[in-house]
Order: sequence, then structure tokens, then C-alpha cells
Amino acid sequence: MPTYNNSEYINLMRPLPHYVKRDLFDIPFIEIDDIDVTGLNNTKWLINMKNAKATDINANKKIVHSFCYDDVLLRAYNNPIKYLHRVSGYYAVSTFDFSMHDEMDFRHILAATYDNRWIGAFMQSNGKRVIPTVGWVTEQYDYICFAGLRNGGTFMISTLGVNNQECEPGFLRGYYKMRSLFPDSKIICVGDMIRGMDKDILFVPYKDSFGNWEQYPGFWQMRLITADGSSYCGGDV
Repeated sequence: MPTYNNSEYINLMRPLPHYVKRDLFDIPFIEIDDIDVTGLNNTKWLINMKNAKATDINANKKIVHSFCYDDVLLRAYNNPIKYLHRVSGYYAVSTFDFSMHDEMDFRHILAATYDNRWIGAFMQSNGKRVIPTVGWVTEQYDYICFAGLRNGGTFMISTLGVNNQECEPGFLRGYYKMRSLFPDSKIICVGDMIRGMDKDILFVPYKDSFGNWEQYPGFWQMRLITADGSSYCGGDV
């Protein structure tokens, strides 16, 4: 058997500590981390993983999200130790939003979900606060898409690309399923509100999710959007 250094071994074998619990298909669980989101867009900000860097002097005020193209995600997934070093100073990181689509088959849905949860479990086992990024496709794959999650944690979702007549019904079906399975979980949503979503969601416009909070003269209060489209400020979720 060839001899591998630590980074090569992790890239090839994908080991996790024995204490990491597993769900169906051996999908790793993302355990609940204590994530303070009450000051999101006020004292804490989102930053896209493309913009994250080890030298960010404000890293402890930011949460790294992963809503970007798969080639960016795969580069980080294929070198998780390098990525861990890059985001080590950030307050929290989300798991990778690998693409899933209704036309994908079982194998690809399973791989996207497994890899999403694996990177989260890897980051947690190395001391990072982790927020699972949750996505879904058709109802037949709900048992895969919602595997490896715990009720009561903080999840991250996105409405990017689904805020249209064709995609909204499928998005809302999966959204309602997620909320029924995990009723006590807090939700951060990158993108615009879709009518029918709950009022306790923390919405962050995509344009404000790149870590460029320094552009604002002081802090501005996050907005929670009600189901009827009106907005109000502040408060815990």
C-alpha cells in the first residue's frame, strides 16, 4: 500500500472520528452547535466562501456560506485541510451546497447529501461551529435530503433561482417538509422571501452575503419578513 501524508490520506480515505454518529446510508450527522444569530446583519455578517481568507481581520464577526458554483465547492472539498485553515478564524461555517436537481438520480442525490454532511462533520471534529446547508428535490428523496440533521439546530437555505412560478411549488413543498421534521430549528435564508414562508426566517439578501459589511456607515438592523410581505425589525427568532 502506498504511503500517504496526512492531507493525502484525508483526501483519499475521508476518515471521521469514531464518535461521529451516522444516519441511513452512513451519512454523518451534523450535531447542534450553539450559533448566535440574533445579531445577523448587525453584529455578525455572512460571507461567501469565495471571499473568505485566512487574513480577514473581521473573521470572527462573519459566517461563511457556500452558495456558489460546484467547481468552487469541489476545490475546497478535495482539499479540506487547506479549506479548514482558510476559514479557521470565522465565527461559523456552513456545509457545502452541492447542486441537486429533480432530474438527478438516486446516486447523485445521495452523493451531494453525503458530501454536504461529511464536510460539516469534518469541520466540527476540528473545532469549528457548523451550520448545515439544507436543500431538497422531489418528495421521493426527502429521506436522503434531510438525513444527518438534528432538530433544534440552525440551518441555512436559499431561494436563489427558485423565486419563480415554475420552481416555487417544489421549493415550498420541501420547505414545509423540513419545518415539519425540524420544528425547533432556526433558519437563515440567503435570497428573497417567497410567499408562504414563515415569519421567523432570517433573510439575508444575496447582495449582502459577501462579507462586505464595511460598506455600511455603522451597523444596520436585520429585517425579518412576515408571510404577507411586510417587514419589521429586530428580536430573537
